[in-house]
Amino acid sequence: MVYKIIFSINIIRFSSLTAIWTYTAIALYNFYHLSPLLIILYYSFGYPILVSSYILAGYLTDNIGTKNTMILSLLFTSIILLLGFFLTSGICGIIILSTQAFFNSLYVTSSSTATGSLSKTSVKDPILSFSRFRAGINLGWLIGPIIGGLIYHYLGWNFILLLGGFGNLVSIPIAYKLDNRKITKNKSNRKYFIIPSRYLMEIIVVQFIFAFVGSQILFGFTVYSVNVLKISSLLIGYFISLNSLITSLFQEPIGRFMIKLNLKYMYILGSLIFSLSYLSIIYIKNIIGLTIFIMLISLGEIILNPIILSVSYIISRKYHGNEIGIAMAYTRMAEGLGRAFSTSITAYLFSVNDYRLSFILLSLVGIVSLIANRVIYTSLRNNF
Repeated sequence: MVYKIIFSINIIRFSSLTAIWTYTAIALYNFYHLSPLLIILYYSFGYPILVSSYILAGYLTDNIGTKNTMILSLLFTSIILLLGFFLTSGICGIIILSTQAFFNSLYVTSSSTATGSLSKTSVKDPILSFSRFRAGINLGWLIGPIIGGLIYHYLGWNFILLLGGFGNLVSIPIAYKLDNRKITKNKSNRKYFIIPSRYLMEIIVVQFIFAFVGSQILFGFTVYSVNVLKISSLLIGYFISLNSLITSLFQEPIGRFMIKLNLKYMYILGSLIFSLSYLSIIYIKNIIGLTIFIMLISLGEIILNPIILSVSYIISRKYHGNEIGIAMAYTRMAEGLGRAFSTSITAYLFSVNDYRLSFILLSLVGIVSLIANRVIYTSLRNNF
């Protein structure tokens, strides 16, 4: 029952928020009329906001509970986005968008911790839970950009913010059905609040690399397809929606199948599919090739994502027993930083190399970093 509640919230919430995130860059230019300098500052502020928000998210999750932290995030996100409907100046826009990003970290951390707590000590148990968790998010990513595009075209940006506010608001009564799980029982080990354990640091690196490579579909793939393959931007949107559709439809069925197999070999298979797919894009010449590319990328994500999240939770629970929220916050923060750095580094590679060499470098990062790490194999060997 609990996973169904979180699954439902993820669909509603991410459908409304991805409508915002998809068109944020356009709104900064065309609705708020910000100068390039202010836009650069807005994205630069994203890094300290992301780090501080995840640390707070972990602390709140451990001390006031998963449900309370989720509701806090939903409530304040709703309030700030509803205010955004009325406050239309550029400075207000920066504050509103930055604040909703801050509260998003609270939800991601608390909902991930709640999802992991549904399982037992074996890595195989949270595989299915996180598969369902990701399926709800990807359904939101499928629906949100389409709705956002229609609203932006016919009504305007502020109505997208209105949608985001209501999406979070209607999720609150659903979240109230959850149990409030507090992780901190007695006295917390404060050293882990500042410095994660060695095992957690290793999974943080894995999560960062996975997010770094995976985010190329939103930037590297788009730039390469438009500038080199001369694919229309409209078709690019359909390809990204196809990625979300495949993941949302097959994440849970493949997750059910995976728990019957040796997860170490599934992890190696997923790493190869995921990384080599990005290398294969340099050989793609038409729409059929792009479709196969998206299908392979999606399959790699479907295999890797629940395994990495499950290992993150198992390590958090094993080595940070009283501070699972903090530990999960670090891993989700690594994912956020990986996505943030991805665009910057890829843009730099594209500026100094040709596209072919850039994708080769990105693929090598994925293959070497995802496969050659001890923490995944150790955890999968000891806990499944």
